[in-house]
Parts: sequence; C-alpha cells; structure tokens
Amino acid sequence: SILSEKDVVLDSVVIAGPAVRANEWRDFYLQAVKNLKPGVTEMIVHLGHDDAELQAVTLDHPDYGSAWRQRDYDLVTSPEFKKALEQNHVILVKWKDLKLVN
Repeated sequence: SILSEKDVVLDSVVIAGPAVRANEWRDFYLQAVKNLKPGVTEMIVHLGHDDAELQAVTLDHPDYGSAWRQRDYDLVTSPEFKKALEQNHVILVKWKDLKLVN
C-alpha cells in the first residue's frame, strides 16, 4: 500500500468553488457545516483582506482573488459560523493534532 498506518486520510473536503456566487457564500458554508458526516473533513478557505495589496497580487485571479478571500475571512470569523460549528458538534483540529492521534 502507498499509505502507512501513520498517514492521515481525509473523509471529505469542502471548498467553495467558482460556481458559488458571492450572495450564496454564507449559505454554502453553513450548509456544508450542517451536512458534515462523522470523520475528518478538511475545509479549505483562502483568507485575506480585500485591500489594494491583495487586489494587485490577485488581479488576474477573480476566482480565489481578494474579494473571494475577504468573503472567506468574514464568514469563518463570524459569530454565525462559530455558532454553526457548535450546534453541529464540529471539533476544529490542526494537522499536528491529527498526527498525534496516529
């Protein structure tokens, strides 16, 4: 096998793709949290501020650009998102935490 007993294997991955419109952002993530199944899920977010510096760096990247990153940041730092995590019994972990389990 390619994997060893110490390798962490994800059960699922959640990421807002280009098909998710800005006005659907909140609902996408809150629904994703609500629909999580038991196991290890990686929720990929791209955090940043929609400021002049990040706008310049991501000029040619509307997908995952500065506005995108600001939406991700605003959502995952919101009280509503934290409440959704708590209500759905989601436990946030770091990669190093998973490594310690193995």
